[in-house]
Amino acid sequence: MRGEISLNLLAVGLNHRTAPLDLREKLTVDNEQLAHSLSQLSGSLQQNIIISTCNRLEIYSYSGDQDRSYERIVDFLRSKSDLTQTNLNNHLYRLQGKDCAEHLFRVSAGLDSMIIGERQVLGQVRNAFSVATSEGYSKGPLSRLFHQALRVGRRVHRETEISKHSRSVSQAAVELARGIWGDLSKSKILVIGAGDAGQLVAKALYDAGVRRATVTNRTQWRADQLAQELGGVTAPFEELPNQVSEADVIISSSGSPGYLLDKVMVGNAVKNRINRPLLIVDIAVPRDVDPTIEELAGVNLYDIDSLQSICETDELTLEQSIHTANSIVVEETNRFSAWWDQLDALPIITNIRQNADQIRREEISKTLRYIAKGYTESEKEQLAYRLDALTSAIIKKLLHQPTTYLRDLKDPSELESVKKMFNLEEPPHTNTNYKTKHVLGEDQDHHD
Repeated sequence: MRGEISLNLLAVGLNHRTAPLDLREKLTVDNEQLAHSLSQLSGSLQQNIIISTCNRLEIYSYSGDQDRSYERIVDFLRSKSDLTQTNLNNHLYRLQGKDCAEHLFRVSAGLDSMIIGERQVLGQVRNAFSVATSEGYSKGPLSRLFHQALRVGRRVHRETEISKHSRSVSQAAVELARGIWGDLSKSKILVIGAGDAGQLVAKALYDAGVRRATVTNRTQWRADQLAQELGGVTAPFEELPNQVSEADVIISSSGSPGYLLDKVMVGNAVKNRINRPLLIVDIAVPRDVDPTIEELAGVNLYDIDSLQSICETDELTLEQSIHTANSIVVEETNRFSAWWDQLDALPIITNIRQNADQIRREEISKTLRYIAKGYTESEKEQLAYRLDALTSAIIKKLLHQPTTYLRDLKDPSELESVKKMFNLEEPPHTNTNYKTKHVLGEDQDHHD
């Protein structure tokens, strides 16, 4: 058995539980940067996958030297932030082997999300896997791990009601706004961002009874499309300051580099408002809104971490589904571990040696029948002994390099090819007619 130590999978990351928002936003990798970031890691990590969402950044790798891999990942993360290694380590988690697999399965199932049971993360895991595969950084065990993780996520959502009552981050943002503001249907709503999160915001607003909202986005056609779905209108992105002045509630989800709403812009927008507070919910990571805006009178600012209170309520409601989902994750983790164990190189090495030894003995037996005619029993025994020593030495030298390679094999998926190459699907045959005491005696061992 390989055991967990030999299962050379490694996950290094941080999430909403281990790192504050101001750190997480420095360590996001958007979809356009994903391939480049994988390339940066590839110098020492030939196999790696990056999952980057609003609440987590995780790097998965498959490597024989996990300490070196961890150092390389930390160096990569430090290059994206201004933290020292010690400070960064305080926020990171490191999971190896079976723990790594179980964690990824929990992530895919939505069990590790801020909003328990949300389905969006499954699509994000799929996208991370797709990019890594297309760039050539996912194969063998890492590919198998992510394939199974996607199946686990689908199974959990199919066999439990964990997603039936859960919300997406965008839905939670609208729920937060309703809880603070009240009825949103008569309010002036401004949606900033028309990407995936923006689309979910629009749907949640529509479900909340909002029929007219203004959508603004850097790419105008995306804003037009989203506004049409929402039954709202669009505003040119260049008119953002004016739109902020008009809005009662702003929900922003663009994740653009740099703040879209700074203190000066919002300060000018609210200075002439009388008894008209402004509610801003910023669910973007990195943030769209300068956090110092909360110092302005009449402005209520909430970020993605403010959704935690809603999430805690969801967790109590979904207690039974969470229990069932956790059981599925444990079952699937054991299944993955069993797959790994059956790829162990030791049985393959043993079978190759057994087959080679069996063939060697059969050929000695044939040879003795031809050349030992007329020999005395003592002469036959001496010849058999010499042939045994000669052929054993040849087999040992021939198999030394393949055996060394198999023992050090870094990609156990190759072991299946080795099985086919040596026809090891069936147990080695045991029939033999060669039975001299020197070759087959109990004092000899050919299975090193």
